[in-house]
Amino acid sequence: MDDMPIRPAFWNIPFWAQVSLYVLGLVAVGICIWGICRCVKLWREGRSERLPGDKKVRLLGLWRDAFLHRRLLKTPSGVIHFAIFWGFLFLFFGTATAVLDWDIGHYLFDMRFLKGNTYLAYKLILDIAGLAAFVGLVAAAVRRFILRKKTLERSWRFIWILSSLAAIIFTGFMVEGLRLASQQPAWAAFSPVGNLFAKMFLEIFTPAQLHGAHLTWWLVHAVAALLFVALIPFTYFGHMFKAPTNIYWRKLTPKGRIEKIENIEEQEEFGISKFDQFTWKQRLDMDACTECGRCSEVCPALRAGAPLDPKAMVLSLKKRLHHPDDRQLVGEIVSKEALWSCTTCGACVQACPARLDLPRAIIDMRRHLALEEGDFPPGLTKALQNTQSVGNPWGMDPASRLDWAKDLNLPIAKENEPVEFLYWVGCSASYDRRAQKIARAMVKILRAAGVSFAVMQEERCHGDFARRSGEEYTFQLAAEENIANLRKYQFKRILAHCPHCFNTLKNEYPQFEGGKFEVISHTQLILELIQGGRIKPVLKQPEKIVFHDPCYMARYNNSVGTPRKIFDSIEGLTRVESLQRGKTAMCCGAGGGQMWMESSTKKINFIRLTDLRKSASTVAVACPHCLTMFESAMSEDKVLNGMEIEELAEIVAKGLD
Repeated sequence: MDDMPIRPAFWNIPFWAQVSLYVLGLVAVGICIWGICRCVKLWREGRSERLPGDKKVRLLGLWRDAFLHRRLLKTPSGVIHFAIFWGFLFLFFGTATAVLDWDIGHYLFDMRFLKGNTYLAYKLILDIAGLAAFVGLVAAAVRRFILRKKTLERSWRFIWILSSLAAIIFTGFMVEGLRLASQQPAWAAFSPVGNLFAKMFLEIFTPAQLHGAHLTWWLVHAVAALLFVALIPFTYFGHMFKAPTNIYWRKLTPKGRIEKIENIEEQEEFGISKFDQFTWKQRLDMDACTECGRCSEVCPALRAGAPLDPKAMVLSLKKRLHHPDDRQLVGEIVSKEALWSCTTCGACVQACPARLDLPRAIIDMRRHLALEEGDFPPGLTKALQNTQSVGNPWGMDPASRLDWAKDLNLPIAKENEPVEFLYWVGCSASYDRRAQKIARAMVKILRAAGVSFAVMQEERCHGDFARRSGEEYTFQLAAEENIANLRKYQFKRILAHCPHCFNTLKNEYPQFEGGKFEVISHTQLILELIQGGRIKPVLKQPEKIVFHDPCYMARYNNSVGTPRKIFDSIEGLTRVESLQRGKTAMCCGAGGGQMWMESSTKKINFIRLTDLRKSASTVAVACPHCLTMFESAMSEDKVLNGMEIEELAEIVAKGLD
């Protein structure tokens, strides 16, 4: 042996095998590229859709989500996938580096760079990478087939998937071990796994047998690796390029914004009722599914026993994408019951490593049911009719909208009288007796801080629940009316204590002419007032609370720390956390129009409140809908009875007494 460590290219490999490797390699790469082009063509058959092209933001997101596994590393399964992904990625780069060293460096320039310390580092890194990937595959198999995670498929397909990857790594170590056993170089320790195999082989084989076994296993390893490359676009492994592509083309507009139906009066078709109406991006969404089941694990509807399984729905759409048939999209491929079960909470989007936007597809199919068929679940129709006729889903008299403040001498917005804040009260706090306490608490806080504010007499429902129920027409009429009224008055910012109001005014009204306003949530404003020294809440009696994050603030508007900073600044208040919190918090069950629908399934609000009860008997919320849902659950369940539900503004106002 030479004293200089150098990569032994094609050691013990006859010329015919070398030529065969190059030929089969070109064929495998050609098949792979053809398969990828075939997938791209399938996506492009969808309707056109223009997405913002901020390459820097998209590439940064791709690096964070696809390569650094920002979303996945918070779970054991994510750590396992990280090990497999980076293990194979290093092995791929190792192969590419070997090609550069031999096929280009050696043949074209008569020079090698995989030698000396560079080669030793190269071997050590690849051995560690291969071991990490192999251990990850074993852990994945244990999790899927022994621990038997509910959302993971247990079939011969996944036995083949995991075993084929493990076989590629194992045969690679076999080849390395047989070569080291034959050559016995002084630097064999820099291939720790291969050296372990070599020591075992030296006890089993003669020198002649080592050469024969090496050639045999080299051929097996080469064929297995090339077959894997060729089959990537046609198998489960296609997510290796589909998921990163979908991450790159992820939604960059506000997460809480739904696409507007332009020129709605002139449209002849609404939403999606046929598969060919999906856009190319929605087709990519379906095809990028990794089948990990994280969406189903976090879906509140599925947990409550509703007929919505996000993973099953996506896989049904994916199957239809690749295998067209004559079945109706809505009613056969996707059931109406499943569509109406979604709370649009965004938990599935938050959990998805490939950034699939399933709620968007659900709302598009709801638009077909709502605007073309007039098909609504029980309870929702009445709420929509009330909103259209009197401007609120309760059907209450618009003239009584400000009755909650008769004794407060509430300032009413007037033209040409500027104020700092226009306080958007919302329907819940205007008509629901329990939620009215939130509005009264906000008035108390604003006055204690000396804030200039007023409310708008003409305020009406902003239409959030209608839009998410597919009734875009009702939403657009409400938006245009509210924007016209808001434009009459002079104010710096709109203040909203309801996350649904906040999200609609901030993210969706700008889709309309004149609809762009500066909007602030009550949590943001209260924190500003506390940090600015304008209020200092102190509780007379100590309290221990657990905070429930609203979906439309935590997930859709990235507001997780703000309410916690408020609670932590209140003297006498102790805050504890539940297992599901922040962006992973479970929905209360009110969103997506569910608050107005009749459901025979076990209610989501009961499940969520039961979970919160494990942390504290007093639950703090920052949304009137969450307040209503939890109060309802508490009144109907003897186990939950006795808990206390408080809104954030109520706690702060109590601390100002």
